[in-house]
Amino acid sequence: MVSITEWFAKLPRNTQESVQRLNFYGWVRLILVVAAYLLIRPWLMKLAERSQFASHEKAAKTSAMTPNVMRGHGKAATEDESEESTSSSWSWGPKSRKRQKKAVDQAVEKEIRKAEEDDEDEDEDVAFLKKYCT
Repeated sequence: MVSITEWFAKLPRNTQESVQRLNFYGWVRLILVVAAYLLIRPWLMKLAERSQFASHEKAAKTSAMTPNVMRGHGKAATEDESEESTSSSWSWGPKSRKRQKKAVDQAVEKEIRKAEEDDEDEDEDVAFLKKYCT
C-alpha cells in the first residue's frame, strides 16, 4: 500500500508523464470535459440550491418547534395547532395584566406630558425670537 507522503512525492512526476503522453484526441477530450464541467456547474448549483431550499421549507412546515420547546419548557405543537396559537405552559395572570396595563398607561401619560412641555418651550422660544429679533 502506498502512503500519502509517497503519493505526494510522485505526483509531479506522474502528472508530467501523463501530460506528455496525451495525443491530439486526448487533449480534445480533456478540454471538452473541463468545458462541459464549467458550463454545467452553475446549472447544477442552482438545481441543488432549489432542492435544498425545498427540503428546508418542508422541514420547517413539519416541525412545530417553538422557542419554549427549544429551551426545554412547554410542549411541542402538533399539526392541529396553528402557528398563531399562543397556547403554552406559561400565561399572564390577572394581576400581571393589570400591573402591565398600569405601567403602559403611566409611560404613555409621561410621554404626553413631555410632548406638551416641549411645545410650551418652543412657544417661549418663538416669542423670544419675535420680541428681540425684529
